[in-house]
Amino acid sequence: MGIVKDYEKIRSFTVAVVGVGGVGSVTAEMLTRCGIGKACNELGQIWMESGVSENAVSGHIQLIIPGESACFACAPPLVVAANIDEKTLKREGVCAASLPTTMGVVAGILVQNVLKYLLNFGTVSYYLGYNAMQDFFPTMSMKPNPQCSDQNCRKQQENYKLSSVE
Repeated sequence: MGIVKDYEKIRSFTVAVVGVGGVGSVTAEMLTRCGIGKACNELGQIWMESGVSENAVSGHIQLIIPGESACFACAPPLVVAANIDEKTLKREGVCAASLPTTMGVVAGILVQNVLKYLLNFGTVSYYLGYNAMQDFFPTMSMKPNPQCSDQNCRKQQENYKLSSVE
């Protein structure tokens, strides 16, 4: 069927979808994502995540491969890393990160990336940003931090180094 070989193969995958949007604050959502990240690092579980920024007109998707790419502890969002007071992000009368079109675009890009990964077609993005104001889609790959605070991330990094040598 088209460009996707073995399309029926998708029936053999188990996919978990965890929604953390609307938890209440950037910090609460970050703590939830860090918890998921820690569990995935411990299990060596590959996962993808997405987010919409507080201005509601930009977002991102990210593929996280323990040991190969940066985890949440390696590269936390600026608002968390810089210990920015969330109150400075909120403006009166503005509901942060609530523009449905932005969320729809980011969700669609995330689902497309998951399908490319599971069905092995196209180029899977490690990180793809979306800025609706400039129609800008930056891509990059973030390597893990060798001094990551998550011991399981460091362990996965060592495992990855050993497996890539062989």
